[in-house]
This record gives sequence, structure tokens and C-alpha cells, in this order.
Amino acid sequence: MRGMMITGDYSQFMKEFEMVNTLFSSQGLEMDFVDYDDIEVVALDRFDGRIHVKGEEVDCPDFVFVMTTEERETYQLKAVLRMFETLGVPCVNTYDAIEKAGDKLYSFQIAKRAVPGISIPDTMLVGDNTTVSDIADRIGFPLVMKIMHGYQGRGVCLIEDESELKNILSVVKAAPFGDQILVQKAVTSSKGRDLRVVVAAGELVCAFVRHNDKDFKSNLHQGGYIESFDPPAELVEQSIALADAFGLKMGSIDYLFGEKEGEFLLCEVNSVPGISYVFKAQSEGDDELVRRFFSMPKKILHREGIL
Repeated sequence: MRGMMITGDYSQFMKEFEMVNTLFSSQGLEMDFVDYDDIEVVALDRFDGRIHVKGEEVDCPDFVFVMTTEERETYQLKAVLRMFETLGVPCVNTYDAIEKAGDKLYSFQIAKRAVPGISIPDTMLVGDNTTVSDIADRIGFPLVMKIMHGYQGRGVCLIEDESELKNILSVVKAAPFGDQILVQKAVTSSKGRDLRVVVAAGELVCAFVRHNDKDFKSNLHQGGYIESFDPPAELVEQSIALADAFGLKMGSIDYLFGEKEGEFLLCEVNSVPGISYVFKAQSEGDDELVRRFFSMPKKILHREGIL
């Protein structure tokens, strides 16, 4: 049985990809790492079980894992996954799941429908006719402005008052950003920290708090650090339910800390949760977490009926 890992440009993430390669190899799973731009997408009257990668004919994979987030709006990635899905190749995750998780506004609407009791920060789409007073009345201050499909904390800024909002909004409306803009009530009780709950195959993999003492954003790529966290059982159940609602076979749910002890607000849903926590676990000798991480692929494949 041979799988395919769909990637984008991973030249900046060689350490992570080496870890992922070790992960699958340790489970006896052969994987080919392929840039989705190198895959020929076709719709044929008759399919002979072969596909073309970089112009060479190869066997269609038995399963596909996706390890790219930056290009989720690229049609080529969508077309590649759609082709595999219609050929009956199980994809982890499907394009629908990736797309739902990547839409920060729609993901809140899905979450509220799936788990009505979940708390979310008030969020608003900024349209061509949205005014400063509209945002001030609906969201209030301080607020966070972010691009719809941002990742790793990029495209996010904290706005303290109406004057700041007016200046930034004038720039946003004048420039062709090519992405939608959201404004969201700032959860000041969670400034510089959030909670990530990683789930796979309907189980908890781990949970950790991301901290940043110098920025309101907690992302590791923005200078943050992580520490392990023992989530309450109800939060674990909620996270698994959310992953199932999105169709995520693996992913993570990020939460903000509310003002009350034990209060959490949904921050966002991720189809590719990252593996920084695994490097930390290895350095600290946390063999149990590393074991859970390395058991993920087979558990996912078993749950999907692939193995």
C-alpha cells in the first residue's frame, strides 16, 4: 500500500517534512511527497489506474494526505484533490473539509450549528459598503482585523479605537488585497495566548497553550512558545465533535481563553495542525505524546477503512 503526500513549496519547512517522512516510514507506510502543481489533472472516459506526475506515468496512490495550507485558494490544489476523490482515493483531508476550515467566517457558522453551546467572538465581514460606524456599533473596541484565509498569524492586527479603524479601513478598501477582510471582537482575556487541541481519527492527540509575551498573537511563527495543557473532558468532546462536523480526519481546534476560569471561545479550525508540539515533546522526553503522534496515520487509515 502506497500513499501520496500532497505538498506546496516546503523548502522553508524541511525539518517538519523530515519528521513527517519518519512518521510514515515508522508505520511501514510508503509515501511519495509530491507538489500538487506537478500533478496532471484530467477527466478521462476510461481510467487505467495511472496518473501523470512531472510528465511521468505512475500508479494512482491508495490514499492521500494533504500537508499544505498556504495555497488552499489555488484551483490546482482543488482540482487535484477533486480528481483523487472522484477516483475513490481517500484524502486526508478532503478539499471540502480544508475549504470549510479555511473560511474563518463560515467555520464559526458551522461550529454554532454543530455545537450550539459553543462560544465565539462576534465577527463581521467587511464589505464595500461597510462603514466605521457599522463596525463600531456591531463589534466595538478593541477589535481584531484579519484576512479571511490568513495563517501563522499573518494578516492580523489589533485595533484599539475608531480613529485607528478609520485609517486602516481606508487602506484596506483602497488596496486590491485579493482576500476578504473580517473584523472580530478582541478577547482581551486571551491576549498573547490561546489553546490548541489536536485531534485525529476521533481521538485527542494532545493539547497545548501557545504563549507570546511580546505580541497579542500567540502563533509560534510570531515568536511564541508552547506548554502542555490538560483539557477538560467536555472540551475534548467538543473538539472531536467540531472536527467531525467539518469532516476533518485530522486537524486542530484553537480556542481563546475567556474571562472566567474554564471558559473558552472558538478561535479557528485548522486542517493542518502543525507538528511543533512533537519537537517539543521529543526534546522533553515525552514518549507518550510522541507515541500518540506516531500512531496517528494508521488510526486514521483504519477509521477510514483503508487498512
